[in-house]
Amino acid sequence: MKKEYKRRLQAFLRILIAIVILLILFLNRISDFIQGFLDGFLGKTGIGAGFKLQITYVSAAFIVLVFCVISYVVKRFVSDPARKIADSMNKVSGGDLNVRLDVKDRFEFGEMEEAFNNMVAGLKEAQIIREKNEEQNRQLYAGIAHDLRTPMTMVLGYAKLLKKKEIPDDERKRYLAIIEQQIEAANVQLEDMLEYAKFGGSSYKIFPEEGNIAALLRGILADMFYRFEEKNLALKLEIPDKVICKYDREQMRRVFSNLINNAVRHNPESTVIKVTMTENSGRVEIVFADNGPFLDEELKAHIFEPYIKGKNGGSGLGLSVAKKIMELHGGMLEYMEDAESEFKRFVVSV
Repeated sequence: MKKEYKRRLQAFLRILIAIVILLILFLNRISDFIQGFLDGFLGKTGIGAGFKLQITYVSAAFIVLVFCVISYVVKRFVSDPARKIADSMNKVSGGDLNVRLDVKDRFEFGEMEEAFNNMVAGLKEAQIIREKNEEQNRQLYAGIAHDLRTPMTMVLGYAKLLKKKEIPDDERKRYLAIIEQQIEAANVQLEDMLEYAKFGGSSYKIFPEEGNIAALLRGILADMFYRFEEKNLALKLEIPDKVICKYDREQMRRVFSNLINNAVRHNPESTVIKVTMTENSGRVEIVFADNGPFLDEELKAHIFEPYIKGKNGGSGLGLSVAKKIMELHGGMLEYMEDAESEFKRFVVSV
């Protein structure tokens, strides 16, 4: 509501009350004024006593009329808006957050209605966020239970088999290797969950230091190159020898490793994977692109949410953690698709 309506309600009520009091106090004077006016108008004959009584009645009726008008005005501009606001507040307290008031009353009531609408809109938004968080938590807990149950079931099963005395040594070794593999998988899952919880905390801090981010990326790709060869993937690089910026080395390594692992895991053989790095106006952009299949629409809409997995598995937390790391760096992690070039890409900027 506009500022010119500030405090007008109080002044308006004071004026109305003053008018009523003055009319009551000056009832006789009003009557005498009317009589004097008529005496002057009629001349020496004046008015009779009966007519004077009628004038008194008319004056009283006039005051009653004025009082009725004032009562209507007070009801229209004070009582009705106050009741409307009170009824709406009762609805909100009962859980109805779809209540809205039409902001058309004057004085402070207009401001109150506008403030009420803003408050309810804020509560509605908070409710939506809370429900979304609750749904994400349910999915998170379901994902944790599912991903830990599978390796634990296998460990339990093979542990029971190992109790049998007649198992050949080669079978025993195979069972132990499977148990070790499943325990390692469960451990990776737990580490991802701990990292996700850690980065979700507001108190967590990263420690950026100036360094050659191009050398870091080249080193990670060199260490993981055997995985590209195993799957017959074509790797094309456009990375300068030296690009200096401030970043947390260990956390940036986690981001790059996750994106490279995803490119290898979720693409078929003979896919072309391009990794490029460019520097412009103090910002560094790293693109992980490939010509593998595009993501399903549903997966694409929730790609950075926890426990959203592709068809080829994974913890479902890697991209969520990577995005949080980039946000802590003041950068971004985005997913894009280019139908013309038939390439999809993850873009990191820092």
